Amino acid sequence: MAVFCSNCGKSLGDEARFCSGCGRPIYATQPPVFVQTRLIRPREGRMVAGVCQGLANNYHWDVVWVRVITVLATIFSSGAGLIAYIVFWLVMPEEPLALPPVTTYTQTNGS
Repeated sequence: MAVFCSNCGKSLGDEARFCSGCGRPIYATQPPVFVQTRLIRPREGRMVAGVCQGLANNYHWDVVWVRVITVLATIFSSGAGLIAYIVFWLVMPEEPLALPPVTTYTQTNGS
């Protein structure tokens, strides 16, 4: 099977880990994916409290399906879906604020 660099298009050997032309890493299937190990409620993309968005982000699901399943579970299980949503809301921490770095200024005597 021929392997080509996705950056420069150079043909590479099957065992190549880096492109000899541009030096870019070569991945056999997919590049490594960041795996989040802790459930958090994100600040972006949420509708009510971010529970469905947090579950979808953590498990790589489509958020629309998570929301549909939550609504169906609330309707057809006599409110168990709503209770689960509230429990997740209380248990899952919210994503921390991304604050800009603090710059400290020192005062000098101009004599």
